[in-house]
Amino acid sequence: MQKKKFKFTNAAIRSLPANPVDSKSTECEYADTEIIGLKCLSGKSGNKRWMLRYTMEGRKHAISLGRFPDLDVTTARNIAKKHKVKIAEGINPKTQRDGYYGIPTVGEFFSQTYLPLAQKRKKSWNDDAQRFRDFCGCIATIPYDKLKAIDVQAIQNQMMVEVSGESKYKPATCNRAIALVKTMGSLAERLLDIPNVASRVSQLPENNMRTRFCSVDEVRRIIKESLAYHHKPIGAYIAMLFLTGCRASEMRLRKWKDINYQQRTLTIDKTKNGSPHVVYLTDMMMTILDDIPKVAGNEFIFAGTKKNRPVCASRWAFDLIKERAGIENPNEVVFHTARHSIASNLLSHATETHADIRSVQELLNHKSIQSTMRYAKLSIERQRQTSESMETLLENIQ
Repeated sequence: MQKKKFKFTNAAIRSLPANPVDSKSTECEYADTEIIGLKCLSGKSGNKRWMLRYTMEGRKHAISLGRFPDLDVTTARNIAKKHKVKIAEGINPKTQRDGYYGIPTVGEFFSQTYLPLAQKRKKSWNDDAQRFRDFCGCIATIPYDKLKAIDVQAIQNQMMVEVSGESKYKPATCNRAIALVKTMGSLAERLLDIPNVASRVSQLPENNMRTRFCSVDEVRRIIKESLAYHHKPIGAYIAMLFLTGCRASEMRLRKWKDINYQQRTLTIDKTKNGSPHVVYLTDMMMTILDDIPKVAGNEFIFAGTKKNRPVCASRWAFDLIKERAGIENPNEVVFHTARHSIASNLLSHATETHADIRSVQELLNHKSIQSTMRYAKLSIERQRQTSESMETLLENIQ
């Protein structure tokens, strides 16, 4: 087995093995006994590169020197010696080099490098843009190589400031902001050779998962009051959420062209998980859609007041509908509760609905069955029936 510290020679470096594919680290690091701090890093593909590690002002630094065999051992040592002279004179060679190339600030890196890549790869890139604007302003002007873990921690601390006895933002919201900075840090580490200091900041435990779901009777009352609501598009939109289990944004953005009246389907071209989804329309759904007045020049089913735009989120209307429907603890019932309720009620009343986990997974357009499993909340009646069934089974055995 190759020692991690030895006298570098061209032959020895050439014979270094590639880092194992199953290794947790990207590269395996070897140290030279002749020049303190000179390292050779061997990657999983067998590529090798030189690096000088050093300490200045109590802080650890590293600067890439080049690749082997582009630079042989003698050349790498000579470059390392020159850098060590600068270090002795109080000059940071990495800062000097990066100043020449121009290290961007965190904000510049986000807008010029991270965001353009995210726009091509992530459907939710606009969420990243919003999070950076809302929460990361305090680090935006810091040069990326000057960013410290404590700066990232400050984002979390600010978001957790208590207002009226409660944190300003939920743990999940805080974690999404920190996760963004960590992802940016990984990209900066690859492209700029800057350590990802955000990885040192721990995320918060999330205990804000919503477990509330509406009973069949509550769903019935919500749909009834939604259809009685004075603004037809908004009322129909909310009713359709509780009938289909679709994600709120995906239902709100549906257009008339998405409906196939002959096949009685509503097609969502691209869902949250990136795949299309077909909603099979029932008689009640068809009636609701037929009753929505079409607005000239507006292609959306649930037309808003602005030209060719859908209705807004309509949460204020939903609050009124919940009040009229007599829903207990209405603040616990949000649009996503409709999705939760569909799954929970179908599975809790499986004897009548004949639904199973797999069919509900298809209905909700979940990629993973685990996503569906967390909606499988059993009603008190169903749990009681299960207990009684077990007792009956034991009686039969006797």
